[in-house]
Amino acid sequence: MPGGEGIKEAYRLSLQTKSLDIVCLTENYEEVIGDFFDKEYAPKLYDGTRETREILPDSPDNRAYALKKGELNQTRFITGQAESDMLLFDNVAILISYDHVSPYACVIEDNVLVKGMKKQFEALWTKLK
Repeated sequence: MPGGEGIKEAYRLSLQTKSLDIVCLTENYEEVIGDFFDKEYAPKLYDGTRETREILPDSPDNRAYALKKGELNQTRFITGQAESDMLLFDNVAILISYDHVSPYACVIEDNVLVKGMKKQFEALWTKLK
């Protein structure tokens, strides 16, 4: 799914689940998708209807933001950033590149790959306690 519109569509897919794991390492998403995350996606993501586990870059802003999320939304922090995100839910993995020249979202529905990515997320989540 190429471009900012493709990325938005991929994020919308993740709103269909009741449980979502996220590795959000980008901090400059607005340059590619504008205010979509804050205006459309986040209000639906954190509306109290789904559980999330989110790994974010460790920063004062991200820590303050995490405190505003509801009980269903857990957050852990990692050092460093990269202009990419990963979403894992059901039997789907979405990889997002915020490359300013060629941004895109890759939706993966291969059970073997998704299972492997979920195991990697679990390992990282446990390590970041």
